[in-house]
Amino acid sequence: MLQLKRMNTKRPDVKMAMRLLDEHFSDLGSRNMDKIMHHLNIEDDELKVVLQLLASLKMKPITEGTESFQANQQIMPDFIVSLDGDQLEVSLYRQRSASLHINQNWMENVKSTEDNAHSDKATKQYLRNKLNAAQWFVSAIKQREGTMLKVVRAIVKLQYEYFREGDIKLIKPMILKNVAEMVGVDISTVSRITCNKYISTPFGTLLLKDLFTEGIINQHGETISNRVIQTAIEEVIETEDKQKPYTDQQLVSILSQKGFSIARRTVAKYRELLQIPVAQMRALWA
Repeated sequence: MLQLKRMNTKRPDVKMAMRLLDEHFSDLGSRNMDKIMHHLNIEDDELKVVLQLLASLKMKPITEGTESFQANQQIMPDFIVSLDGDQLEVSLYRQRSASLHINQNWMENVKSTEDNAHSDKATKQYLRNKLNAAQWFVSAIKQREGTMLKVVRAIVKLQYEYFREGDIKLIKPMILKNVAEMVGVDISTVSRITCNKYISTPFGTLLLKDLFTEGIINQHGETISNRVIQTAIEEVIETEDKQKPYTDQQLVSILSQKGFSIARRTVAKYRELLQIPVAQMRALWA
């Protein structure tokens, strides 16, 4: 609908397409064309024009817009993971603590003032408080960056195969609790550190939160990431007959043959997360 609103809404086909989606979306999904033509008072050839317009729209405009936005913004990563032989090295993109230090001359002046018996007591206390505050600040930054590195190194360790190969099928189930227990911090700490943070890898820049997925047990008794299931669904739909797309129940059967035993409602849930329409709608888009 948003794409249609960006067009010239005075065009008859655009106006009719907006009416169709607004008033007869469910009828479109069930392919009840006679009802649509009757209620909109249009002929078969007019309906074809409207359907052709709808078919020209992007199926996942939000996803595509987001991707292009991110690409244009040239995302600056917070962490870098690099492969050194068989070892994965994690570092901060910008390590603030490395450039933070307290001026040595100023520290000596503070000490000199404190040692001077003629110095004002209030002045001594003021300088000591400022020095303590500066030392605390530097220490806090170092501690924070140290915790950040521990958390991300734990993530990389848990997802070692994925970071080595870059194959999304190698992502393992991982939740905040797994990382928190491994590092010895609170779950909220892991959440804060990974929220809206990016990591640069040999195969691209990733949003850290995308690495956290729930697990599903496959037919071999192995726990796999639901991201792997979503990728499998996407691949099956990409190769389906566009004139006769698979229903969710057919997807269940196909996934079962691949070793993924999941319910139809789970397939529907993942399909919707991927912003892929139901089979009837995909047939109209063919």
